[in-house]
Amino acid sequence: MSTVTGTEAVSPIADILADEHPSVSAVERCLDRITQRDHEIGAWAHLDPALALEQARARDAEPRRSPLHGIPFGLKDIIETGDQPTGYGSDLWSGWQPAQDAEVVRRLRRGGAVILGKTTTTEFATYRSTATRNPHGLDRTPGGSSSGSAAAVADGQVPLALGTQTAGSVLRPGSFCGVFTLKPTYGRWPFDGVLPVALTFDTVGAFARHPAWLGAIDESLSTDGATTPPAAVLPALRNLRVGILRPPWADRATPAAAALLDEFAENLRGVVADVRDVPVPDELDVLDRAHTLVMAVEASASLTDRIARPHVERVSEQLHRFLHDGRTAAPSEVQRARQVLRDVRTFVGHAFVEIDVLVTLAAPGEAPPIESGTGDPVFNKLASIAGCPAVGLPAGRGVEGLPLGIQLIAPHHADQGLVRIATCLTDRVGLAHRFEVHEGGRP
Repeated sequence: MSTVTGTEAVSPIADILADEHPSVSAVERCLDRITQRDHEIGAWAHLDPALALEQARARDAEPRRSPLHGIPFGLKDIIETGDQPTGYGSDLWSGWQPAQDAEVVRRLRRGGAVILGKTTTTEFATYRSTATRNPHGLDRTPGGSSSGSAAAVADGQVPLALGTQTAGSVLRPGSFCGVFTLKPTYGRWPFDGVLPVALTFDTVGAFARHPAWLGAIDESLSTDGATTPPAAVLPALRNLRVGILRPPWADRATPAAAALLDEFAENLRGVVADVRDVPVPDELDVLDRAHTLVMAVEASASLTDRIARPHVERVSEQLHRFLHDGRTAAPSEVQRARQVLRDVRTFVGHAFVEIDVLVTLAAPGEAPPIESGTGDPVFNKLASIAGCPAVGLPAGRGVEGLPLGIQLIAPHHADQGLVRIATCLTDRVGLAHRFEVHEGGRP
């Protein structure tokens, strides 16, 4: 297995918090890291160093606006920016310049964040892989569709990044790359100015080197001077009731990942009030297919206008097949799939009557070889369908030494409480320091 080589990953956030280096220094260090490493990783779709430094100088010249002030961000290249092109991972849109920022970008800028550049994405945030490599193994996928955001944060090229999730496109890449992730409550962060794929599920999410920063991002993106949705309150860690999901698709996990989940559950027993298994009904085994069908139906409508017919040959055959499946699906089949989605939401709602947080894997195992695709999102679909917040924690390594991840799921709008729980668990066991990319690609 090929591994990365290079200098130790940088930590611009730590510099800013310690007031030892201003935003300009943080951006310069990110750009230096990118120069050293990105010819191997390929995490960026667009970079404008002069523009990034111009933003940083402006941030250094003004009072701090928020905890995100002066911190560089990477943005998945389906999130529109008024000062940088947005290509949607497609040759059809290469170099296209939006007229204005997406709403999440506007809110980041309002908090003083620096937009470092645009990170790679699969074609229209669907299935065709990018050339981006996993920093923990250059022959492995970083996951998709938020490939560049996960890889750039994992490699220390940027401290924070945004991606999107429709099936598993935040949590799975985070697991494969050994970084922390948040898929917030559905609709909690605005989606205006982001490429829609399937709006029943589409959600902006975040990548970070420590879960506490996910809370800061949520605070910036979930409010806009209006009334915020009422927060669901989670108990303190010692009073937490945890449910370990036991789904019918559990056999799709590798033995190492399954063992990690069991070990994580056992370790929780001395930390929280209760840990119990929560079986997922066998009839929800169709969840995977139902989600894929509804996603295809909605994508066939939302992406049609993005694919210019004179240039149809520049769209992958894989995407054509996916959109064709959506266009030709029988109405009764789509109705049955949507009923499965309702059944999933009912099951999750009932589970949260007696459980505070659900736990499952963030991915079936270690990152697969890059030629095999971006990995299986089946363990992420329950949270995506239910619209619940989910945090991904890097929690171990598999037999090949690559990261494995755990996923924590909470009720709607318990995002801040979930991040707090994730932070407590992380600080207690030191997860944040296990996945640094050093010389030779190992911690």
